[in-house]
Amino acid sequence: MKFCAKYFMILIQFQFITVVYFAQNVKDSTIKSPIVKINFAIQSPYAALRDNFGINSNIGCSFGWKNKKNLTLEFVYNFIHSKNVKTTSVIAHLLNNQGWIINQYGEENLYLMYQRGGQLTIDIGKVINTIGPNPNSGIHVKAGFGGMFHKIRIENENNTIPQLQNEYLKYYDRLTIGICTKQYIGYHNMSNNKLINFTIGLEAIEGFTRGMRDYQIDLMGPYLDKRLDIYIGLRIGWVFPIFRQVPDDYYYN
Repeated sequence: MKFCAKYFMILIQFQFITVVYFAQNVKDSTIKSPIVKINFAIQSPYAALRDNFGINSNIGCSFGWKNKKNLTLEFVYNFIHSKNVKTTSVIAHLLNNQGWIINQYGEENLYLMYQRGGQLTIDIGKVINTIGPNPNSGIHVKAGFGGMFHKIRIENENNTIPQLQNEYLKYYDRLTIGICTKQYIGYHNMSNNKLINFTIGLEAIEGFTRGMRDYQIDLMGPYLDKRLDIYIGLRIGWVFPIFRQVPDDYYYN
């Protein structure tokens, strides 16, 4: 979360210090402009993914371009974080009758399991100006293609469980990698005063993935399963459009 907060502050500063390139009237015309965006989503898993994880939250960023025809091109990365891990069988052999893991001092040790993951895509879309305050706002339809991964992250208090030292975590993590496709439909708002610019919409991501580990301890063998992993969720974003101030129509000596 410290990383997310730091990244957010960098983007806020970027909004105010970036020199912009295009003198356009947002209210009256369709503009071309670079677009920087941060976004947040709540996603629910489906297909094979539903057996491993529950609902997740993720934060992301995108860098892209909107042209005068309201066509958009974006490069997007989303970081996934969740405590809703269902595949607890990976550490079942370490648990005692009370559901604890005994550490190197013979004491019950606290442990936590997380979902970690990411999605990197190239998105192509169009803003359809049927609603909104100006020609640059409207229904935004996008499709994307890229890659994704997910795994289980296990942490233990004070790092005192020998079986869960960092060098052994790869034998529990169910690392899964593959290609993905994306569909999105939502609303894109670019305000007339250039201050309130946001997006909100529904998103679906389909991952055609594969297990990437030659050995997992609980399986006593490889994890190389071919999978279909699906996320469906609500994504909201704050847009940092890049403009140059329109010059005055009148000049005085």
